[in-house]
Parts: sequence; structure tokens; C-alpha cells
Amino acid sequence: MNNTLVILGAASLAREFYFHIIESTNQYTNFIFVNDLDDNQHEMLLNNTIYKVNKNWKFNKSYPFIVAIGNPFIKEKQVIKALKAGLYPAETIIHHRALIQDKNTNKIGKGGLISPNCILTTNVTLEDYVILNLATTVGHDTCLGKFSTANPGTFISGFVNIGSKVEIGTGASIRDNINICDNTLIGAQSAIVKHIEEPNGIYAGVPAKRIKEIG
Repeated sequence: MNNTLVILGAASLAREFYFHIIESTNQYTNFIFVNDLDDNQHEMLLNNTIYKVNKNWKFNKSYPFIVAIGNPFIKEKQVIKALKAGLYPAETIIHHRALIQDKNTNKIGKGGLISPNCILTTNVTLEDYVILNLATTVGHDTCLGKFSTANPGTFISGFVNIGSKVEIGTGASIRDNINICDNTLIGAQSAIVKHIEEPNGIYAGVPAKRIKEIG
């Protein structure tokens, strides 16, 4: 069994994920963090252990990976690099204090992480590389698309369809029967009460409105 896990990212979120992982599974005993920025970060000290930070996408074998990057656009770029380097997505890691209520109908993709105190009810779909940060709730019959991120304290109601590369800010809420298109950023503590149909925008406020273009 491969006991090494590659974590894409080496910043604060990656440190959080490291502790979520070691609390929830004994499958992985060695970790390689990836940060290909030219910032001289080559090691991480965690739990009195020094872990390598890979800078060049060269590995001595094929390893599983998860993504510890919140921004969906950066996340997608790093995943593409990881796959080209011969890595493959691990099963999404579910913290032991997360509640998956209906294991028969909930479908969870690969390469992501479900943090402590998250709740998935029934008939929920998380596609690949989805991150649910602390205390996120996802209601029935809801889908989160690839590379999406829900930041801490996000509340998502039932029959919500969230596209790919969507980031939901801390404390935001989404009412039932809402569609959110691809390539959307939602501000912290915003309330989504209408469909978001125009992509590449930042939406914020109560109720949320489009405030500017992404980029």
C-alpha cells in the first residue's frame, strides 16, 4: 500500500489539512507538500517532523494527491501539473468528525477533503477536487462541481446546483433551488437568493449581487 500522500499546496490551508488527515486516517505516514513558487520554501515542520516541499514536479514514483488550495483557478492549474507529473488523485479524505448521513446516495469524487463538523445529508454529489472547509453544511439533492471550495461556515440548502470552479466565502448561505454557474466567487457572509447565471464574476452582499469581474 502506498503510504505517501502528496498535498498540493504548502501554505496555511495545507498545514490545516495535514492535521485533519492524521486525525482521520492512518493510511498515510509520509507527506510531500508541493509549492512550485520561487520562494525558497523547501521544508515544512509539523509535529516535530520535517517534510519535503517539492518545487519541480519530479517524483521518484507515482503517488496519490489531494488539493489544499482554496482558489479554484489555482487549484485547477496545480491539478493539471500533478497529473502530467504522473500523480493520481487520492480518495477524498473525510474527517472523522464530519457527518455523511446517507452513504448510499451521497457521491464523493476524488482529490478533495471534507473538514471537521461538515454535514452532508442525502443525495449530495461532490465532484473531484472539492474542498468543504470547517462546519459546512450541504443539503439534500445538491451538487458541487469540480475544483469548487466552500469556506468555513458555509450553508447550502437543498436542490442547489453549483458549477465548477466556484469558491464560496466564509459564512455565506445559499437558499434552496438555486443554480450557480461555473467560474464564480461568492463573498463572505453573502446570501444567494437568486440564480447566478453570468460567469467570471464576484458576487457579494445580502442579497448577493455581482460587484465586479474576476481578475
